Amino acid sequence: MILAVQYYRPPFPERRYFAGDMKAIKDAGFNAIQLWVLWGWVEPEPGVFRFDDYDELFDEAHKQGLGVVLSTVAEIQPYWIHRVVPDSYMVDHMGNRVVSSNRGECNQGLTPGGCTDNPEVLRRMGIYLLQVGSRYADRPNLVAYDCWNELRWNVNSDGLVCFCPHTLSAFREWLRRRYGSLEGLNEAWKRRYCSFEDVMPGKLPDRPYTDMMEYEAFLQWRAAEHVKFRYDTLRQVEHRRIITAHGPHPSSVMDGDSENHAINRGNDFDLADYVDGIGCSHFPLTPWADDDDNEFGFRIEATRSGACKKPFWISELQGGSARIGFEVHPPVRAHQQQRWIWSGLSRGAKAVIIWCWRDEVFGRESSGFGFAGMDGFYEERAKAMSETGKFVSEHEELLEGYRPDEPAAGILFDPNTYNLEWAQDGRARRIRQSIRGYALAFEHAKVPYSLIDSSHLEHLKDLKLLVMPMPLVVPEQTAEAVLQFVRDGGTLIVEGDADAYTTTGFYRYPDVDRSFAAKLGIEYVGRRQPDWDEVSLEIGGKAYRMKTKHCALSTFVTPLKVKTGCSGAAEILSSADGAVMATRRRVGKGTVIALGYWAGLAYSVDSRSGRGVSGLVDFVGDVAEACGAGPRVKIAPCDDIQWRTGLSGDTRLLMVLNSGESRKVTISVPSDMLSGLGQVVDLRRRVSVPVKENGGTGQFEVEIASAECLVLRV
Repeated sequence: MILAVQYYRPPFPERRYFAGDMKAIKDAGFNAIQLWVLWGWVEPEPGVFRFDDYDELFDEAHKQGLGVVLSTVAEIQPYWIHRVVPDSYMVDHMGNRVVSSNRGECNQGLTPGGCTDNPEVLRRMGIYLLQVGSRYADRPNLVAYDCWNELRWNVNSDGLVCFCPHTLSAFREWLRRRYGSLEGLNEAWKRRYCSFEDVMPGKLPDRPYTDMMEYEAFLQWRAAEHVKFRYDTLRQVEHRRIITAHGPHPSSVMDGDSENHAINRGNDFDLADYVDGIGCSHFPLTPWADDDDNEFGFRIEATRSGACKKPFWISELQGGSARIGFEVHPPVRAHQQQRWIWSGLSRGAKAVIIWCWRDEVFGRESSGFGFAGMDGFYEERAKAMSETGKFVSEHEELLEGYRPDEPAAGILFDPNTYNLEWAQDGRARRIRQSIRGYALAFEHAKVPYSLIDSSHLEHLKDLKLLVMPMPLVVPEQTAEAVLQFVRDGGTLIVEGDADAYTTTGFYRYPDVDRSFAAKLGIEYVGRRQPDWDEVSLEIGGKAYRMKTKHCALSTFVTPLKVKTGCSGAAEILSSADGAVMATRRRVGKGTVIALGYWAGLAYSVDSRSGRGVSGLVDFVGDVAEACGAGPRVKIAPCDDIQWRTGLSGDTRLLMVLNSGESRKVTISVPSDMLSGLGQVVDLRRRVSVPVKENGGTGQFEVEIASAECLVLRV
């Protein structure tokens, strides 16, 4: 288990602080530090590498018994890169050469630097990575690598990139492999190109979807290829330590902006194919985030899912008060920080790295983020972290072996719909919010869940319930896998306008072209109507009020037709003004619940504004319970309580987190999860709690303080 703090982003902190800081870091309960190794810093001249400061930091950390995580920041390139490799410049969507510059929060080196589709840039980057790996491979306190920090590659590009000759050539070669020939491309794109040299990426949103969606898919593929390059290069000289990479957000949250295509930093699920683990950055007390346990839980679960059963990290976690320019944001209190840490550990995180030790000194982040910073709460943070560090050290083997139980509920994540929405609007907000809405509903309903990527559908075998939010694009292989999932007995909740577009962005008529929807017994009336305020859905005599109005994100509802066929007549669950808005039917051994609207989007937007209607929470909770995907552990009262359970070897752990007031809770656990000894052990308090078993369920009561996490051996 790694409990670390980010320490060095050269040339800060200065050398005069090294020895004293290492002792303070150890005293605060950390077992490792992280160092940013900047290409632009360690190779100030071509072929000249300077590691003296890192050597000293390794030595000082070793004296205190601290491990070292190296973050190989190859995307901060040397100042000489464009001079030595003259054709390395990126080119933006307007055909302009991109002028690289220092990044706002980093004092040394260029971004975006040279395009890595340029073979000479990539070769020189590889030499840098080999130098770092070979330099420290024999250091006893090197514990791990983070080989790509926040998956950055186009910072400071000031536009959409890259359109340089090297990238255009790579894009065309990718298309050639994808379609086999120019004739295959013309058939798929419905064009009449006479040469691949005429094929260009999409330039801007709100043009034909096809070339933009394909370019977005290419960028996602290219990110996976690049992380593979970094990993394989380091593996040439590093044979023992784990090598991870991490993004600024889970890939399902990366909806793009004016300088970033959706998911252009890579899809976690694809990246995980090539590294040992996946991580993510988390800054809950910043303007772009929210200190909410359910929101944080969603981000953790999305990262865990993206790691594809490999280790996942909390690769950056806010250390102290945020500073964005001259804005001041709330301080980080110990109880908040510990809540974040234990939420991650309960869901299976194997490393937590605090950003950062001292307050920053560069640009817009200056005076902020320091765990030991000057927001007034360092002492309480250090005391709490010391207690956590002591517990982690004492139970390291148990925590390292812990794996949460595989959830039986899932949410489909398909980048193709992100690509479609970004190709239209330059932002994939609706699909991002749709997935978030169902994740928050599962969080509130206390139902464990995973995100299931459309290119990693082998994980469907773990599920009993699958939700398809805003499924405008359903690739053929996804359709086949989901259909089989239902026919084998799974329950599917599928939202409106399913299968409406191809992966190349062409619209499918609802009455003839949507084979996936048809095989599920779903047929749409064919019209899109302005979204209503809400609908009422009824199952088994219980009504669920659902919002359909999406506030600032205007959209539509798509009424359903009801007819016999497929596996018999559909049961109408919701209708209003003569329009059917939800149905349920059997398909094979399974069940399909079809909605004519995007409930996840509405819930996500409204829950953020404080006007959320809880119908979706009750709905997904009841459906999960009915199909066997509900939580096996029950806790009452459950408001402000989160929990996860899993095995470490043969030992079952139950972690219970309270973000509300101190209280006594009653916990019910199936007997097959219990040790049979008639008690559970509270590992943090070192006390045993008696269990009463009755009818296949064990029940016990525990006191849980505000902001406390119980670690129970059951």
